[in-house]
Amino acid sequence: MRQLTGPCRLVLLCLVAGSLCADAPIPQDRVTQPFAIRALAESRAVGINSHLTTRYPDAATMPIPAAILADLGVQWVREDLHWHRIQPDPATWDWTFSDAALSALHRQRLQVLAVLGPAVGWATPDPTDHPNQISFAAPDEAAFVAYVAAVVQRYRHVVKHWQVWNEPDQALFWRPAPDPEQYTRLLIATARTIRAIDPTATIVLGGINPFDTSFLRAIAAYGGWHAFDVIAIHPYVDPLNPVEGNLIAAADGVRAIAAQYGWKPVWATEVGWASGVSDRDPLALIDAAQQAAYLPQAYCALWQGGVSHVFWYALKDDPHNTYGLFAYGSGRADFSRAKPVAAALRDLAASMPTVDEAMPVTTIHLLDRRVAWQRPAQPNGSIRQAQDGLHIAYRFTTRANDYVAFELREPIALPAHTRALMVRLAGDGSAHHLRLWVRDAEGERFALTVGMIGPEADQILSAPIGYRALQYGYVSGEGNRRPDAPLALQAIVVDDQYDGWSGVGELIIGEIAALVGEAGDSSYYTLPVGDTRSGTASAMALVGTVGAVAWLPHAIPATR
Repeated sequence: MRQLTGPCRLVLLCLVAGSLCADAPIPQDRVTQPFAIRALAESRAVGINSHLTTRYPDAATMPIPAAILADLGVQWVREDLHWHRIQPDPATWDWTFSDAALSALHRQRLQVLAVLGPAVGWATPDPTDHPNQISFAAPDEAAFVAYVAAVVQRYRHVVKHWQVWNEPDQALFWRPAPDPEQYTRLLIATARTIRAIDPTATIVLGGINPFDTSFLRAIAAYGGWHAFDVIAIHPYVDPLNPVEGNLIAAADGVRAIAAQYGWKPVWATEVGWASGVSDRDPLALIDAAQQAAYLPQAYCALWQGGVSHVFWYALKDDPHNTYGLFAYGSGRADFSRAKPVAAALRDLAASMPTVDEAMPVTTIHLLDRRVAWQRPAQPNGSIRQAQDGLHIAYRFTTRANDYVAFELREPIALPAHTRALMVRLAGDGSAHHLRLWVRDAEGERFALTVGMIGPEADQILSAPIGYRALQYGYVSGEGNRRPDAPLALQAIVVDDQYDGWSGVGELIIGEIAALVGEAGDSSYYTLPVGDTRSGTASAMALVGTVGAVAWLPHAIPATR
């Protein structure tokens, strides 16, 4: 096993074409293949959301920001080709800014991911839309496809990657409400058009929230799985940091769906933190120094989680959102005020971390005694102890939220300075959530989502146990709703990731561990690498000398 060096070591030292759709879902052949959870991406690329075509104000000086992008060392840029700017009315085509931007980027040898959409007011049914301005209403399909055909025909020699819409699963960007059936029809028609013009083109999904995979699952159900080549996710976890947000697990859910319908690479076409007030962080909990620190952690966590291409959001601040590498300053053309995060991206791109041998850590066996579990209320599961670990069986029968929780009769106290909880398991490929409940000093319960239950092979999953990560997972109990030390492990929970799922399943939990580090060790990750039943630290590929692994007991009598 190897470890990432350079900036990625910072994070690893931290916590480890077809016809249009019908009204009803189209049955789609399922592949149901093994899927790797959190496997290191085979190729890794550094990208950024540049927005030159839509936000830079002067077409004549477009080579200036293009040179700034090249100086940052990124290989990829994500550019919006807004319909309302290119075709402000049905009879007018204006290529001024897109020509200037794409030409300047091409001269800098930067690869472009071009975003097609959103709509223009004259091509939507919404009577409140200004006819010549941007609209996020669902567009007229024929008009959209005609716009796509013109754009791809013009730029097919310099752009090979096309993203269809931006965040179609978000109400802000698909009005009046997200509609996976409607988006799937548009996706299929758009993909057919692009491939007819350029068979070598790559079609990228619109960029979805990976923590709710229902939209992606619906695209597959409506027959759209083969209309795109790359799954794009937008794994924002701010104001949590990359560790508290367990960013390494961001692609688990979409990869589990790909295991059912056919493998596709996963890209993060937006991710970022603001350095002050933003839509997601109105209290400005993150400052410029923290933003710079989170950037390499985020890229490396996503790479470790199997995401190959990562695009930071964004090149420049907006007046109300400070996500950029450069402050807004005197306006869109002002690049005189680089923030610390710009240097962080440049350093990351320059080093392009490689992989080395992992350093071992120490394991400590705690509380080597038999413990008992109880199922509090749900009749849909059982737990028993076998030689290879805890065998959990469950049966989910409804189309609503099903879960089964096994509680310790006497919760196991976690060691001081526990920074994460880790689980080694062999799953059933269900992709359900595995959670752990932690009890605090006031008796309140907090849930940690350890990750997705993978295939019938050993995997190691981890969840940070920091203050904010726990607070966001409050479950129940009377108190201040804050995790007060000392903490204790209280329960193992299997929760259906997709409420519509029903059936039976079984998994084996071989070990549960606490990763112990001093207070200064704020983050760390684990890798899913083989068997740890020998208790050897190197088998877990815990990178760096962050502390000791304390194994919690699993010699447990059967209860039903």
